[in-house]
Amino acid sequence: MWKTDPKGLHFTCGESESQSGQAQATAKSPGGPAPMIDIESLLPKMDAFLATMYAVQDGFGFHYPKTKHIGTCINYIDLQEMRSQFVEELTNTIVTYVYSPTKQKQLRLQLSAEGRDEGAAWRQLLRRARKKFRPSNVQGQFSELLLCNLLQHYYRAAPLVRKMPITTNPELERNGADAIHIARNGTGYRLYIGEAKTYNRKNGSFSAALSDAVKDVLKKCSTHVDELDLYTYEDFVPAELEEVARQYRAGKLPDAEVHLVCIVTYDEKTKVNGKTKQQMLDSTIDALRVQAKAAFESKAIKDVPAQYLPRLNFIMFPVQAMNDLIEAFKREVG
Repeated sequence: MWKTDPKGLHFTCGESESQSGQAQATAKSPGGPAPMIDIESLLPKMDAFLATMYAVQDGFGFHYPKTKHIGTCINYIDLQEMRSQFVEELTNTIVTYVYSPTKQKQLRLQLSAEGRDEGAAWRQLLRRARKKFRPSNVQGQFSELLLCNLLQHYYRAAPLVRKMPITTNPELERNGADAIHIARNGTGYRLYIGEAKTYNRKNGSFSAALSDAVKDVLKKCSTHVDELDLYTYEDFVPAELEEVARQYRAGKLPDAEVHLVCIVTYDEKTKVNGKTKQQMLDSTIDALRVQAKAAFESKAIKDVPAQYLPRLNFIMFPVQAMNDLIEAFKREVG
């Protein structure tokens, strides 16, 4: 669960708000909608990855006072940043990023039928998933992979449309939002439209990334129904969620809500200070607070339509020496 302190709510490995009761399917009524999907059953286990990160939930000076956002950074073991562990565990989530649970099962069976044991089949599946990453755009895909994982953990939202390369040309992929996820919301659903930005500039990386993310996520929100219409009958939508996608774009899910999530990964120039692990983490989050306070005064934020303010969520990820981290990720992906 989340623990409150004067600076906000802190997350540790495996913690999230209880979704009790939301995983149960409701019976189908005559002529009514299909049974509710057990979204929880579609979410992967990622405790090992989450252990490499530290996160705080807080308002961060955003104009809408009831909204809480997530500030996160790489965790520490004592005074040592867990960079290598973070990269390794993030890379280990690539299979669940590319393939839905049903598709993973199908591919494992096919690979095993070709004469491989279970371990070899998994290794081959990972190789196939890694090939979906374009070496020309590793930086962007780094943030999209991170966004996918954190949407699933903190928002309990499974990928509704998977952003993977088009089979006929690995250099092309599905256009549109960086993420479209779906979660249970009581007896209805909540869709999350996600946008990821990764910036490393001499000055103003955070503010520029946040402003561009807000502008783009609002544009993607206005076209996401058309995007679902285009991809519902393709491999981009997991089989488990095809019926929900069809009903949503047909206007047959009246209780569905759309929320927006922007993840901003940026190079933090402020040196981390501290003599203990917690002081090092606090130093990182304090630097983020300074950046966020200024960025939330930008024109892009002030231009957000009032009805979307309570539905706008930010995940902010400051990184020291970001280029080095991206290069390490690129090497790990292979």
